[in-house]
Amino acid sequence: MIKFVLTLATLSVLFASGPAVAFVSAQEEQALIAAINDVSPAHIRAESLRCSLRNRMCLVHMEIAQRKAGCMIERISDVSDLYTEEFDKETGKNFFVLSRYAQDSLAHCVNQLSR
Repeated sequence: MIKFVLTLATLSVLFASGPAVAFVSAQEEQALIAAINDVSPAHIRAESLRCSLRNRMCLVHMEIAQRKAGCMIERISDVSDLYTEEFDKETGKNFFVLSRYAQDSLAHCVNQLSR
């Protein structure tokens, strides 16, 4: 009986907390995917990205050597843990530079999946 009550309490807390809040816009997601692909070797390609502020993580859907995979970037406080935005004077456009933390997280994941 106690286990049943605890399960109900857990479920009610989960449903009451609401949906995860994305803190990266769709436009930023596309720019981040491009930034990830710019620093990745040819056999690794990021396909999509989903971030949650509530869970403080991003899930990167990737293709590694023609195999589908997913890598997490965890313990994110804000977008500065993912990227910085820089300005190219020659083109007059802004571009994203993937943070060292995000690069290291993805590299660790890819190394684990490549074993």
